[in-house]
Amino acid sequence: MSDFHLGYLYSLSPIHCGGEGDLGNVLDIVREAHTDFPYIPGSSLRGSLRNDLANLDQSVANTWFGKELDSAGQMGVHQVWFGDARLLWIPMRTLSLAGQGNIFTWVSCHSLIRDHANLVNLDCPEFSNQAVGIRAGNYSVADAQINVLAMSDEQKAICSLVSNFPQQLQSTVETNWSNNRIVLCDSDFYTLMEHSLWTQIRNKIQDGDGINPEGAAEVFWTDICIPRDTIFYFPWGYNILTNSSLTKEDHTILISILQGLIQVGGQANVGRGWVKSWINNSASPITVVN
Repeated sequence: MSDFHLGYLYSLSPIHCGGEGDLGNVLDIVREAHTDFPYIPGSSLRGSLRNDLANLDQSVANTWFGKELDSAGQMGVHQVWFGDARLLWIPMRTLSLAGQGNIFTWVSCHSLIRDHANLVNLDCPEFSNQAVGIRAGNYSVADAQINVLAMSDEQKAICSLVSNFPQQLQSTVETNWSNNRIVLCDSDFYTLMEHSLWTQIRNKIQDGDGINPEGAAEVFWTDICIPRDTIFYFPWGYNILTNSSLTKEDHTILISILQGLIQVGGQANVGRGWVKSWINNSASPITVVN
């Protein structure tokens, strides 16, 4: 049978999924073709979850995700699937609210809120081109000014998550997030993304003779990452086989991974890619009866 669920990710460190591409010394991240917004590919999420599960029990990992390709060209069939993790709320540390000094707020846009609503089968109220937020006022970012109107009750409802924050984030994140959110039109959000992505300039390590392979005295490159404190959502679900050998214990192990800490993307050696994961429904699929 097929099943459909929703999960969320909260980034605890910058996330880098992607590669250098054609940008020279700028190490860019993977982006959606139609929006240019960064995201976490479902394959990256799936691979991380499989590795974590395999570290606990290789047999259970093979049962859920399918046996990996062997020398005979044979591989197993997956019984759980994961879609791309898309942006939902991204932090904007440079924003300030007139009369209240610098503040920490999260920003989203019409299309991200709408797509999340569609995924959870909720009607999305209309958003005008005027920015709306939990706290109305004049905000500034860099040299730009944004006039933010108060959200309606319907807009507040659709901007909420369909699953409570995990206990570890409720006292430290949820209250702040609940009181500091702004929804922009898509064009303004696209512009502000230039100020919200995390960047760092690094120099390439020299070889044993103190020479860079490129021949230059010093070689620098710029990392681009999705910043910490970003909230993502992702679809996932079951595709249980009719002759499945899954047990309730197998399901419990999978859920424990899905509600824990996960490392996604590259540069794990410098602590990047750590996210807290949680899901909206941890019930077993009805065919898990053993």
